[in-house]
Amino acid sequence: MVDKRERQRVDNVERAPAPWYREPWFWAVMAPLILVVIVSAVMVSIAVRYSDDVVSDTYYKDSRMYHFSAEQDQRARALNLAAMVLFSPADRVVSLDLRGQIEYPEKLLLTLSHPVEADLDEHIVLEQVSIGRYQGKVQAPLQHRWYLQLLPELNPEQFRDAQWRLRGEINFELGNGVPLKPVEQ
Repeated sequence: MVDKRERQRVDNVERAPAPWYREPWFWAVMAPLILVVIVSAVMVSIAVRYSDDVVSDTYYKDSRMYHFSAEQDQRARALNLAAMVLFSPADRVVSLDLRGQIEYPEKLLLTLSHPVEADLDEHIVLEQVSIGRYQGKVQAPLQHRWYLQLLPELNPEQFRDAQWRLRGEINFELGNGVPLKPVEQ
């Protein structure tokens, strides 16, 4: 009789429920939920880190339509403006030769815009060294492709108020110089 009781006690111990974290049904139900939480956290962090940059150009919104204003380019064309930009990667100097029917300002603003990362954009103040010739220092890495914009306005936030602008694009893998001119429509 003792043997029978002992065997029954051992059977009850063997049948005791396992802790919750050792149950296969718990993991079958919770694993997809935990996976969804992890993937959602990763997607949110990627969306915040690599969000789209703001467009900085002369676009304005009118009701539901966006319009492009080319007044600055038309004025530059009327003034017969053109420029040649030359970058010197060794000493990080940018030189600009400007020609046109204007009174040459003491300083100009050259904006280097990275095609993908707005954090890499740089605004360079070019100072006049002689009539029509300007120089400035550049900090941006002189490699790959960049968009260039030349303005007589020194405050980059007020680029829409500038009298004229010249634009261009440079690929440093192809060369260190590029002409700037008004945008053709």
